[in-house]
Amino acid sequence: MSSQFESFDHVYAHAREAVGVTLFTASVIADNGASMARVYTTHPDVYPVGGKKTLAGDTNQVWLEQVLNGQQPFLGADKEAVRAFFFDSATIESLGCGAIVNVPVVSNGRTIGSMNFLAPEGSYDQNTVDAAVDVARRSVHLLEEALTAVN
Repeated sequence: MSSQFESFDHVYAHAREAVGVTLFTASVIADNGASMARVYTTHPDVYPVGGKKTLAGDTNQVWLEQVLNGQQPFLGADKEAVRAFFFDSATIESLGCGAIVNVPVVSNGRTIGSMNFLAPEGSYDQNTVDAAVDVARRSVHLLEEALTAVN
């Protein structure tokens, strides 16, 4: 069994190697389930820590059902998928990203957040998803701590 990460910086370093990322963020569920609050980012100028996306308005309902409620990863392998699911797809593309993997972070059976891996179009496949799931599994305690701080 792989060990837990010591910090989000360690998560990012491993994600660069194991998954391949241009942009990496981690978010926790905040505001009594009304939003997702960013707790880590590689691009604070564009996606700052503390930034929020509302779950009712900003988030695609199919994505919500799959990732947060269904606790299953989401793979958007190309720009078309990113555009279909994310209101901020123009910003994502401006950073050179056209593929995304979102992995729910689950603690004691409850979704507490997500880890979000983004790279150029065509970078991700099922092997990438599996690697991202492993990264998220090894990061649960970090999101638990962040969840306490945010809420």
